[in-house]
Amino acid sequence: MEKKKSKAFLIVLLPVLGVFIFSLVKIGMPMLEYYQGEQEYEKLQDYVSFSQTEEASKEAGMPVDFDALKGVNPDTIGWIRLDSMEISYPIVQGEDNDYYLKHTFQKEENPCGSIFVEIENAPDFSDENTFVYGHNMKNKSMFAKLNWFQEEDTYRDSPGFLIYTPEGVLRYEIYSCHVAKLGSEAFHYQFEEAGEYAEWQAKMKADSLYDTKVTPEPSQKTVTLMTCTAAGSNYRCLVHGVLTEDGRE
Repeated sequence: MEKKKSKAFLIVLLPVLGVFIFSLVKIGMPMLEYYQGEQEYEKLQDYVSFSQTEEASKEAGMPVDFDALKGVNPDTIGWIRLDSMEISYPIVQGEDNDYYLKHTFQKEENPCGSIFVEIENAPDFSDENTFVYGHNMKNKSMFAKLNWFQEEDTYRDSPGFLIYTPEGVLRYEIYSCHVAKLGSEAFHYQFEEAGEYAEWQAKMKADSLYDTKVTPEPSQKTVTLMTCTAAGSNYRCLVHGVLTEDGRE
C-alpha cells in the first residue's frame, strides 16, 4: 500500500518539478544573456577615455580608440555618449537592419543586440536624417533610458548628445522627443524634393511632447535616436537631435 502511495506521489511530483525547472530556465536564461551582454559592453569602456564632462575638442585629442574597436569589429562607425544618462556605446552599421538586433558588438548572439545605424543611411552621419537604433532593455541598458525623455525634466538634465567618429566629434542638441507609430512620416530619412526636409523638421518639432526651445534649421543635419516603448509594438520613442558642432571640419 505504501509503495503504491509513493508511486502515486512521484507521478504527481515529477510533472510539477518539470514545470518548475522549465520555469527557472525560462527566467534564468534571459537574465544570463542580459548579464553577458552587460559585461561585454562594460569591457568595451576600456577603449574610451572620457573626461568627467562631455566637453570635447581637437586639443584634447580623440578619447575613442577606433583602431582597436575596428580590430574587434570592422563595422564600427562611431561611439555615442549621453554622459548624464550613462549611455555610452559603440555604433555599428551592418549589411542589413536585422543582424545587430540580435548580435552584440563582438557579434555574439544576444537579445541585447547593438547600437546601429539604419542600413540606408550614410555611415558618416552626413544624411539629412540618420536613424540610430537600440533596444529598450528591461535592465535599462542600451537605449532603454531614451524613454525617460518623455519627461521634460530628463531633457533639462540631458539636452544633447555626442557622437564620436574617427574623423572628429559631432555635437547634437535635442529639439524633439515623442512617441510615433511605425510607418508615419516621423520615420522618413530620405528627402528628395526641395523644402521637404525643412517641413519634416518643423513637424517633428511640433510633435514634441514639450518645447525644448531649440529650433532646427534646414542646413543642420538630424540624428534620430530610436527605441521601443511601452505604448505598444507598433510604436517607437524618438529623440531628434540637430547638429550644432561638427568637429570634423
